Amino acid sequence: MFDPITERWPPVYDAAELAATITSLVESGTLQSKFYQNPRRGPQVCQGDIVRLPSAIPVIDHLGQPAALDETVYHWLVIGNTCDFARRSDDVRWSQLVPLFDLGSKETLTAEQIRAITAYRTSRRFHVPAWSTEVSGRFYVADFLLPVAADKEALSGIASVEARMSVFGWVLLHSCLVRFLARDDGRFD
Repeated sequence: MFDPITERWPPVYDAAELAATITSLVESGTLQSKFYQNPRRGPQVCQGDIVRLPSAIPVIDHLGQPAALDETVYHWLVIGNTCDFARRSDDVRWSQLVPLFDLGSKETLTAEQIRAITAYRTSRRFHVPAWSTEVSGRFYVADFLLPVAADKEALSGIASVEARMSVFGWVLLHSCLVRFLARDDGRFD
């Protein structure tokens, strides 16, 4: 319910319970070893998959015109629902992706930056542990502020799935997505 004294909408979930879930998953000590499933099973593309699809990030610029950010992104995290990939394109044509950004390595980041990233303390970014030797030793994050609508045919025909989250990784992703999407609005902070 809207609080007229603080002029703030509350989160629509139990924030403490969600924080406890995220903390328990992170502190379990098995994050890296259980984050991905191997071999990949299930549908061609699922929520939580890391896909390789070299593309610029489409945006609406300061003039209200379609544009693309200058940087090409090679890896994306699928945040659209898995069930939408099983539906006909006539019914559900689009899914959502967020770009993965390489923030650096242990040599370029401070210990505090690494702790913040790997503890999943930030709500706008989601740490994605290394999924292959190609990205080993790097710290990648999914940026929830830059969602992109993608045609499912591009995801199932052009993009290649490079990693699939385990149930463990997916629960962490889902918890962080809910925290991001349903957090209190903070408009007067």
